[in-house]
Amino acid sequence: MRTNTSFNAGTLILMNKIDKEYNLFDSLFRNIKGKTKHLIQSAKAFINNRLDKCTSLNQIIPTYPQELFECLGFKESPKERTLYRDLERIGLNYRFVIEEYTQLGKKFNFIDKEQFVDFSSAYFEGEKAELGALGYSRDNQPGKKQVAFGVSTGMNGIPSSFTIQKGNVCDKKHFKFMLKIANKVFEKDSMIVFDCGGNTEENKQKIIELGFNYLTLKPRQRSIYKKYVKLYKESSKEIFYINGIKYKCVKIKEEDNKYIFYSKNLYKKLKRNRNRKYKRELDKNDVILSKVKKGKEIERFISREGDIIAKGVIQKSLVDGKNPYITGLEGFFVLESSVDEEVYKILKLYKSKDLIEKLIRNMKEGTELRPINHITKEAIIGYLLIVFIANCIIQLSHFLSKSNVDKNLKLLKKNLNCLTVTFIYDKSAFRFSVLSNISQEIREILGDSLKEFREKPPNWI
Repeated sequence: MRTNTSFNAGTLILMNKIDKEYNLFDSLFRNIKGKTKHLIQSAKAFINNRLDKCTSLNQIIPTYPQELFECLGFKESPKERTLYRDLERIGLNYRFVIEEYTQLGKKFNFIDKEQFVDFSSAYFEGEKAELGALGYSRDNQPGKKQVAFGVSTGMNGIPSSFTIQKGNVCDKKHFKFMLKIANKVFEKDSMIVFDCGGNTEENKQKIIELGFNYLTLKPRQRSIYKKYVKLYKESSKEIFYINGIKYKCVKIKEEDNKYIFYSKNLYKKLKRNRNRKYKRELDKNDVILSKVKKGKEIERFISREGDIIAKGVIQKSLVDGKNPYITGLEGFFVLESSVDEEVYKILKLYKSKDLIEKLIRNMKEGTELRPINHITKEAIIGYLLIVFIANCIIQLSHFLSKSNVDKNLKLLKKNLNCLTVTFIYDKSAFRFSVLSNISQEIREILGDSLKEFREKPPNWI
């Protein structure tokens, strides 16, 4: 006879709630062809793990009890090789799954006309990953291979598209792949908001050709910004406040519309940060300065002809104490847009870009995307896709929830993981379940799904 068993049930009930509302798992995975018998169940197991303990794939079976797998639709605990094969099958059918997801978004009107696009990356442990490549690391792991991904989301917070590229693909090039999906997903006249990473004349022209509009940050090149700062100082300004912060703006018309903003708060922040950076450099180099003054060697290098001894020479500055990191452009930033709109609305829309930044942060930290330990191309893509869908489920739960609780994924997971279900077995082989630790936050998140789960637990009897 089995022993009494307990496990976290919050994530399971949340998945059931979203699946019942949108038929999510059937829509995404039911038409994937192959010999698999448990693809949907495996996908649920992967997502449940990402929203719960975030163990590696080969630890899913030892970590979770058989009762959980039965709740997910398995007749018994799956084999490890089954999970690996199903993950690779999901990766192999990546384009099909994304296509089904976008169709689902259109069906339920999730695709907003204002879309925020951003790109990021995740690094690998090991050197054999097929999609791994060295590139600009956003995780402060410059010596490790990585994979790049792009996400877009609407003002409602629900992701609308997802792209994957090798780790050495820069944002400007990656943006072209995102536009191919956008052409199939976004409505005409949609506003695409992105940062300077994808801002090129070619990308902006392509957006217009596809019938969309854009709003982006102009790259902070000193020579270009000096021109706009000069125009700003020579023109009359519009003054307004957002969240209690004062902004001044000058709007000019060139090939597109340029919005030149100035914020005293931003000026003070940047100047303070750059003064700190300058002081850190001075403190760090005091030891080197002392060696140079005494004529001592700074560093020694080994060469074929002997040791290379590095000694320094002090080049005096014309102005003592001048901070080279201060450019005189602090506090200014320039937005470019294909539409002529009120400056207040333009800036407020661009500031809403933090929606996509929070989504990427949730993917990387909340569902613990990094580091990636898979090797094959299909497994890597499948893993990234599972993380994406897990975060889609979280955003859909926020969309359905009448309350505003736990927008932070880590806090949401903490509350969900407090909800516990316990299997109790008696001598007659009859079993029943008990839900415990039902807080007010849990009631607000899961709603009627709690009652349905208690009255008729899935696949238990």
